[in-house]
Amino acid sequence: MIDPKLTQAVETFQGAADEVAAVLRANTDWGASGIRDGQYAVDLDADAACLDALYRRGYRVLSEESGVTGPPGSDSAPIVVVDPLDGSTNASRRVPWYGSALCLVDDDGPAAALVANHATGERFSAVRGGGRAVRDELSISPSDQTDLSHAILGVSGLPTHHYGWAQFRALGASAPDICAVACGVTDAWCDMHDDGHGVWDYLASVLILEEAGGVAAEVFGRELCVLDHTARRSPVVAGTPELLRQVLDQRRNVG
Repeated sequence: MIDPKLTQAVETFQGAADEVAAVLRANTDWGASGIRDGQYAVDLDADAACLDALYRRGYRVLSEESGVTGPPGSDSAPIVVVDPLDGSTNASRRVPWYGSALCLVDDDGPAAALVANHATGERFSAVRGGGRAVRDELSISPSDQTDLSHAILGVSGLPTHHYGWAQFRALGASAPDICAVACGVTDAWCDMHDDGHGVWDYLASVLILEEAGGVAAEVFGRELCVLDHTARRSPVVAGTPELLRQVLDQRRNVG
């Protein structure tokens, strides 16, 4: 039986995503924040909207934009890993591929997740042990592709060589990228950077992918769920274990 707290967490995440969507609709400043390289002013506004929604429910938050924070008295509360606006550059250039990603982590690991693609309006969600993931409340599943030569591979960064794929795509936002694998739009996705992603970039979508029936790994064999704002990982995901192994072999240059 699904813990009702996990379902409630997804409902809270839906509200947080609604708040970010409202920020984006009202936004007129697509300039830099002036705080750190690569951060937009709207990233901070989106972060504030997420923090407010999650604080009201008593959660602590690990956010790309603000680190680990929480409301008073929340030191032992479950933590939500948040990327308020994944694909900020896409959003600033009106490339329709950006969203918000939220993942509740408890003592047993990733527990509930939502990825909202603000460009398309699609929302993906899953809870641990549910055995299903949904896109706009309809169940999703990854492709059954097992052969890299027939696969469409999503990438983040520049590959060092041709992996032998049928085609590849570089769309620019990892959370919706991984959800595209979860619903069979693409067959696999690979981080081409060593230590290229923070946990907020991938954790929500990896839980969604795994509950949908897909598989995930880390290029160097490290744990993907790490609650450290400074930690970086190199995730790889696929619809099938066979395809995941082939992509990992190419990524590790042994294929």
